[in-house]
Amino acid sequence: MGLLAHFLRGPHPKTGLLLTRAGPVENPEHRLYSHPGLPLAEEGRRALRALAGLARRYPVARVYAADSLAEAEAARLLAEALGVPFTLLPELRERAWGAWEGLAFPEVREGYPQEVAAWLRDEAGFAPPGGESLKEAWERGRRAVAGLLAQHRGQTLLLVGNCTLNRAALSLALPLPPEEGLRVEQDYARLSVVAFYGEEGVVQALNLDPCP
Repeated sequence: MGLLAHFLRGPHPKTGLLLTRAGPVENPEHRLYSHPGLPLAEEGRRALRALAGLARRYPVARVYAADSLAEAEAARLLAEALGVPFTLLPELRERAWGAWEGLAFPEVREGYPQEVAAWLRDEAGFAPPGGESLKEAWERGRRAVAGLLAQHRGQTLLLVGNCTLNRAALSLALPLPPEEGLRVEQDYARLSVVAFYGEEGVVQALNLDPCP
């Protein structure tokens, strides 16, 4: 069913989803990380404080984030600035990298050439040793966000996500398969806005800059 047919079936309460990424983080060598991850850089704290001013334009009821270092700190900072509660959930974590956790891409290419070749053949289905495939993390994130939207129907939520989670959340509104997720930019401390009417979503803004 297309979006027009969905609307013609009757009124649906609007549920707002605001998305941002926790960062920048302390990661000068661009190493792979998931949980517990890396702390926010001071630049990230400044950027998120600025983002709070933009988020105040929306009637945020609650902030959600993963229980990882950067996301947890960002959620606490934003919730305090907005005067709303926050909740940390493990199902909102970044993709688990397993044996690759903490490695930079050159180290992965050097130490795991066969696995990297398999990754290039199947970007969504490949899982690093002991880690998650992109598809597994994507579906985990979609289920978690869909559950939060159902729980808070008619309200607006702020989700402090990460590279994988944010794009998975956007795929609830867009025909975006996991292997194409990087075609949608999700930068640190920017705001993307999605309105859901029932289970159908409309992307209203991507990567709003609090300091244009």
